[in-house]
Amino acid sequence: MGGSARQREKKQKQEEEQPALAEQPMATATDNDPSPDDTEPLVFEPSKEIMALSQKGGLSMVMQTVLATIFAFLIVILPLIYLLIFINVSWLRIPLAIYGAYCYMDPTIENGVGRRTQWVRSMWPWKYVNAYFPVRLVLEQQLDPSFSYVFGVSPHGILCFSGQVVIGSHQSGLDDAFDGITIHPIVLQHALVLPFFHEYALALGSLSSSRKSIRKCLSHGKGKSIAIVVGGAKESLHTNRGNRRLVLGNRKGFVREALIAGAPLVPTFTFGENDIFLQLEHPLLRKVQLWLQSKMMFALPLFYGRFGLVPRRTPLTTVFGRPVPVEKTPEPTHEEINRVHALYLSELTRVYNRFKPIYDPDGDELVIV
Repeated sequence: MGGSARQREKKQKQEEEQPALAEQPMATATDNDPSPDDTEPLVFEPSKEIMALSQKGGLSMVMQTVLATIFAFLIVILPLIYLLIFINVSWLRIPLAIYGAYCYMDPTIENGVGRRTQWVRSMWPWKYVNAYFPVRLVLEQQLDPSFSYVFGVSPHGILCFSGQVVIGSHQSGLDDAFDGITIHPIVLQHALVLPFFHEYALALGSLSSSRKSIRKCLSHGKGKSIAIVVGGAKESLHTNRGNRRLVLGNRKGFVREALIAGAPLVPTFTFGENDIFLQLEHPLLRKVQLWLQSKMMFALPLFYGRFGLVPRRTPLTTVFGRPVPVEKTPEPTHEEINRVHALYLSELTRVYNRFKPIYDPDGDELVIV
């Protein structure tokens, strides 16, 4: 009888405490039960068509290599084509000049909506590019499409392939993995105004990195999200085989924007990004690069791939961690920004350490500077 009475009292106490526990807000991204490392991730492998194409040799492999190289350097190739036409075709100079001015003043790059064009994202060359870099997507948690999100993408790599191949291309499977969520790559404004590249970047859904552009996008809610490569150009100088050094210690602007919008932060890491190109390294060269970066606001890494500038063929596995919850705060304080920033870095490190043994066993330990 005494034992039964104690059991009844224990059960009653548990029932009384249960609602109170349920009402507690999530303190951190890892407080939920089960632990994120105990949950089975959702893995989206490359499509059968992409994998079959990836395993082909001969002409198919040549096309994959050529197209991957072209797409890698479109930010240089497209403005160069514009410049060559402008110089050599005199009767097109006036319309080209007008078009160049239009690219500079186009309000689309900052309207928060962009000009995302699905047929461009689905063009046949993307199949060959995605076959050259077979893309695997790993989600620790399915995301609610009624929210906007800020995807913090790392690492930058040399030319930030994940921005094009993973996020920009429909062939990567991103649209299926995040059904109902539209992810806009965030690009530096001075790159978005480059003639011809302007149209290409906007077609992938790109928006300017300005505060105005980001805030307009996130204000729409209902799945309208941004993907920002947080480490920026400075991080490209740390790119090399096995190097996993991220420039995130003082990068807090994306956290501020997430707090203002009340948009959860999604730590995102692409395994393979830093192995596409190798970089020449020397102390004197690094000093010159850092000086140039301080003057021109972008880095100039000296890099090489296969046969010169051909990207090294490597799978890209992009892992999307569990979203870090944030409370909408119109005017966040430094303390609030620092707290969420520290939580984000902790979650990103956890994601890397969890999946490194699977997708990057030979990579270095993650270092955040």
